[in-house]
Amino acid sequence: MTKFASAVVIFAMATVFIIGLSGPATAVVGESCSARFSEASNELANGVATDREWVVVRSGPVTVEATGLTPALATRFRDEIALIDAWITEDIGPYAATVCLVSNESSISFPGYESGALRLHAHSDLPERLFVINVHRVGFVAPASAYALAQHALWQHNGDSAFPVPIAKAIGQWYRARILDRLDQYHQDQMSLNLFNTEPIVDWTSSAQRPVQDWNPELNFASIGIFVDFAVASYGAEVLLETDGARWSEIEGEWRVALRNDRRGRDTATTGWMGGGAVVVGSLLVAAAAITLGLASKYRRKRRAQTPVPIPGFFSRPEPRNESRMTTFAREREEPCFLSPRLPERCPEVRGSERDSRNHWAKNHSESFAV
Repeated sequence: MTKFASAVVIFAMATVFIIGLSGPATAVVGESCSARFSEASNELANGVATDREWVVVRSGPVTVEATGLTPALATRFRDEIALIDAWITEDIGPYAATVCLVSNESSISFPGYESGALRLHAHSDLPERLFVINVHRVGFVAPASAYALAQHALWQHNGDSAFPVPIAKAIGQWYRARILDRLDQYHQDQMSLNLFNTEPIVDWTSSAQRPVQDWNPELNFASIGIFVDFAVASYGAEVLLETDGARWSEIEGEWRVALRNDRRGRDTATTGWMGGGAVVVGSLLVAAAAITLGLASKYRRKRRAQTPVPIPGFFSRPEPRNESRMTTFAREREEPCFLSPRLPERCPEVRGSERDSRNHWAKNHSESFAV
């Protein structure tokens, strides 16, 4: 009897201990934002509720509450999250989460959700099914919500345990790309990055989800979501819950081959690249030879042309003047050829009788000039 009583006592203590461990964790699952953040609940100003109290903008498995938001913004975020929730529910299955939208004007205690030097941007607690986001940057709310809610769905459909990463991150990026309508853009980006790889290069089960995550949605952008789009298009949405890394590596190899085929525009192998490569190499060699010859011709040493004799200028040294010579030279230039005493030297063309007649004329007139 004593042994039975002892066993009952031990069983009762163990039961109380287990309930004590699981009680708080179970209590917070599905708890409203107003219950979690009481500092922003039922805030009154002169007995009237302010716009900084929690307002339920969407009810259901995925509940959305907001504080410090205008009705227009709250409605916009509600519609975006409803669309994302419909996608995830259709692809992965039903899940539950509480989304808390806060603004910088709300009364929530932001220091309690700072991660190191990172202030509150986006906070996700997978075990508590909680997602809190600061709506200061309006355009990043929907992409961050798509990424976070996908993580919650994968966690819950994996038996409330961590889903393999980077599979989970790639799936989250797929939903983020869908809400931004960037799948075509990311396809072009991946084609540019995948020039030669046709083999898988990613270890799809290298780590696992972290139960609590804090991140900046402005920096959480990647184009790998287009890979998940290929996987779903090829094998259906059931592949999203696949946790086998080898299976994802096989799909990755098929995806990279498809990217290469899309880039070259054909599925079959071709040898035309050899001729094209030869043409390119030949063109480069011809261009290099032309450049080399041009440079050699430009810098080749040439014989310097002979410098001409400079024209006497203003600064040249003048020759010494000879007044008597200059006077005689000027007079000779002014005299007629037949009056010059140096007739043979200055007028060699005058010969014979013509010279004699001129000399006679000059003799007669010199006498008359003397009179």
